[in-house]
Amino acid sequence: PTCPLSPSYPDRPTRALRETCVEFTATSLVSLWRRPPMFAHARVPAATPVTSWRRSPRHPRRSRPSPVTRASIADPTSIPPTVTTKAGTKQTAIVVGGGVGGLGIASRLAHAGYDVTILEKNLDTGGRCRSEAFAGAAAGYRFDTGPSLMLLPDRYREQFTAVGKKMSDYMTIDRVDPAYRAHFGDHTSLDLLYDTERMRSQLDEIEEGAGGRYIDWLGRARASLDYGVAAFIEKDANSILDFVDLRRVGPLALAVNPIDLLLPQFNQMKKYFKNEKLLALFSYQELYVGLSPYNAPGVFSLLAATELTDGVWYPRGGFDKIRQGLQKLADEEGVTTKLGAEVAEIVCEPLTETSKIKGSKAKQIVKGVRLESGEFVAADVVVANPDLPCVWDQMIAKETFPEAQKESDRWENADYSCSVIEFNWCLDKEVPNLLHHNVFLSGDYKGSWDRPAVIDDFAAPKQHNFYCHNPVYTDKTSAPSGGASIMVLLPVANLNEQKQICKKKGLPVPNEEDMVNAARKAVLRRFKEAGTDIEQNIVAENITMPTEWQQRFNIKHGAVFGLSHGLTQLAAFRPPVRTGIPQLDSPEVDGLHFVGASTRPGNGVPLVLMGVKVVFEKILKLHGAGVKK
Repeated sequence: PTCPLSPSYPDRPTRALRETCVEFTATSLVSLWRRPPMFAHARVPAATPVTSWRRSPRHPRRSRPSPVTRASIADPTSIPPTVTTKAGTKQTAIVVGGGVGGLGIASRLAHAGYDVTILEKNLDTGGRCRSEAFAGAAAGYRFDTGPSLMLLPDRYREQFTAVGKKMSDYMTIDRVDPAYRAHFGDHTSLDLLYDTERMRSQLDEIEEGAGGRYIDWLGRARASLDYGVAAFIEKDANSILDFVDLRRVGPLALAVNPIDLLLPQFNQMKKYFKNEKLLALFSYQELYVGLSPYNAPGVFSLLAATELTDGVWYPRGGFDKIRQGLQKLADEEGVTTKLGAEVAEIVCEPLTETSKIKGSKAKQIVKGVRLESGEFVAADVVVANPDLPCVWDQMIAKETFPEAQKESDRWENADYSCSVIEFNWCLDKEVPNLLHHNVFLSGDYKGSWDRPAVIDDFAAPKQHNFYCHNPVYTDKTSAPSGGASIMVLLPVANLNEQKQICKKKGLPVPNEEDMVNAARKAVLRRFKEAGTDIEQNIVAENITMPTEWQQRFNIKHGAVFGLSHGLTQLAAFRPPVRTGIPQLDSPEVDGLHFVGASTRPGNGVPLVLMGVKVVFEKILKLHGAGVKK
């Protein structure tokens, strides 16, 4: 049955639903608006963004609106003045990048007594966690262009309670009910319900006995979630032996068959369901972590468990409320935030003597950062928030640190998640058969997991898996009265993967604009097949291409979910690699730490925040509290 809400905290579920858990979100997504091509080492200043809203074909006779400047709802002028501290009394910490991880670690370190400065190259913080508002034909429409599903809000709350604050003082969240609607390739649909009995009844109509097996599967998936989080996410990974440490894996192994956790999820799911629609329904979440049911370990059943047991939530007013809350938290802790301050290099030097940190194997020590302007900023601790492979590739000099080149090469051709073509459509009407969250699932269950890489991959009658966000269902302030702001995320091959696929097929890499146009037709065709013809109601649109993910946020290969989460890139094998085997491990640098989606434990706002907690505790252990000794 539907779980009641706690009377003490109307925005949080009962204790039964608040057991230790972790959220993998489709979050890690954010829109990148069109701008001139640029390279990581020679970026167009963040102060000169250019957008490319284009008029719907329905209105060819209307005068084209003036170009609108892309702008986050965040107001850079709202950041308070620098907090002055006595020189020499505190340890200094530089946080490179003001994404969710950067904001989170900054407030914790400042609360612990560090003198903290965030250096953000863009004109606002939040990274991929943001909302966007526009002018011209798009005036009045708001898009959550990054994370759009808020799962497991206790992980968000923990970030606030860690510094003595309450999240409810910064934002209001509501549970989205139903969780989402699945639109199948045969033009039927099914709503994901929190009410177990109603959910069972729905599934039994599709496949006899599926409802009872669903309850069995959900219980095991929840166990994977609870025990898996305790074993490998709330604790840092420091050795390959973690996988056989009975103190960590024992409770998990007793609750769930270990074979089911390691074999491909498809093998696990087919024990419970035969109908391909149900197999797709409970495995499409692998899109979030760069995998498919055929190569994702069975433990990733926990992705569906987070949505179905803890619920899907929404910050009232859009996801920028989360960005604002994290920024305000950092401000209140005395963090200095510098915008338009792009870091060119994290400065490291060889250690001239044995490290003073107990147990450290480092041969290098961080000294600070050098900005694009040439200014050097010294620091005792540097925390890097950009995509970790890009840090090794772009931000660390190789001349005096040869191991850095090896580490950079290591991640160049690693396994990465998909990229995404993002469509933001301003509609002049609401769409009745769309809920807040929607997934469109292909009728070709197996073939739909092949990521589109060439134009022909979008040819009719092919169907694709994609996500559709329709916030006006919950929040009428997201669009003008009677309208809707529709955001579609269509997974495609990341840039490196696309090159490899084209090379194997003996084809040139297609023009990105042509890929986008083909993708647009395929998505609109799919909407029409589902009984929702919206093309004639699009009054303005913005499209984000894979190269834009790469350029604006330093995302390697434009892979929006970062490194994939296969077994060889999880826990101790996820960078910085710490297996205990010197030949496999990443180089250590005293004072240099990492947060974000491509480091441990993985992608998604809650995982990033959980990683922040682990890194914070490690910094205190290695470097002590903020006051200098």
